[in-house]
Amino acid sequence: MPPLKTIAVTPTKRGGGRKRPSPTVDADDGEVSLPPLIARPPRKVLAQPMHRYHVGDKLRMANGGQSMARVAAACKVVALLPYEGRGALLYRVRSDNENFERVVPEADLTR
Repeated sequence: MPPLKTIAVTPTKRGGGRKRPSPTVDADDGEVSLPPLIARPPRKVLAQPMHRYHVGDKLRMANGGQSMARVAAACKVVALLPYEGRGALLYRVRSDNENFERVVPEADLTR
């Protein structure tokens, strides 16, 4: 049987390589020294919008037009819904004329 031939293949880097070198151990005292970290500027944090109305406030809810079945009526704020990072601030309200609660954007509520 003839001997098998080997083919040398150069390894390819996957994932882009290392971001920083691995820690090294000093032979003299056995301490581990870490490379200096790259300082990054802090991220800018945007201020969250504040709810204009509070729980228990009596407000006027605008009608929904043709696309939404909602009648203009007086309502009471039941809960403030958390801001989701985009869009309008939302409220959970209960109308005086209805037996259920609705989620309404702040733009549709007035004092």
